[in-house]
Amino acid sequence: MAKSAFRQALEEAIEQRHSAVHPWSEAWTSGKLNRRLLGEWVKQHFHYVSHFAEWVAIVYGSCPHPEVQHFLLENVTEEEGLVGMHGAAPVRHSDLLLEFGETCGMPRREVLNAQLNGELLPETLGLQSWCAVQSRKPFVEALSGLLIGLESQVPKIYSKTTPPLLEKYGFSEDEVTFFSIHIVADLEHGEKGFEIVEKYATTDEQKETCVRLVREATMMRRLYLDGVYRKFIAEPQARGEKLAA
Repeated sequence: MAKSAFRQALEEAIEQRHSAVHPWSEAWTSGKLNRRLLGEWVKQHFHYVSHFAEWVAIVYGSCPHPEVQHFLLENVTEEEGLVGMHGAAPVRHSDLLLEFGETCGMPRREVLNAQLNGELLPETLGLQSWCAVQSRKPFVEALSGLLIGLESQVPKIYSKTTPPLLEKYGFSEDEVTFFSIHIVADLEHGEKGFEIVEKYATTDEQKETCVRLVREATMMRRLYLDGVYRKFIAEPQARGEKLAA
């Protein structure tokens, strides 16, 4: 079936600023990082993804359509580890990220206390705040940003960054479970997001707003990665420091 012009516009808005193509992602996939730097990324990333179920739940609370509510509730219960995916044992997805961080040498308590200790980058806080605001918009707009602009990017990003974790950084399959499950989960969630937005954004004005919010979402994710790259690669290199652990 041919894609609608609206679907094409949404996809193009993502591809224009896709985070799979970013200096941080390129450093990751080329093996230029190390476990210490990956642990620093976990410290930032946790304070984005650990709130995602909360933001989706807010949309659930304001959505008037039962079939959309059902999907959003399913999304939340998977993220929070209340149900397993495809017969797998239930596990809270953010806990898997914390476990990966510990494998990188980043203590769980340091990740959990990063915001309290003032260690989150301005760009991380910006993405966090944008998502919080987005979640309180009309549901079709909220899902454009959260599910299409952000979540639908994940399979392409992690399909690119997961193999190097095994091949270049020496992690085991079990240690990269956080990444592997999201390649599957977010492919489904992102596609469902497209279906919902295509169904319920019925006016030209709504469609234009949705495309704009997808662009904003991709920009916010890239700005967040800009911050990580600046702090942990660009600034140390400018000081003549090496990236070795």
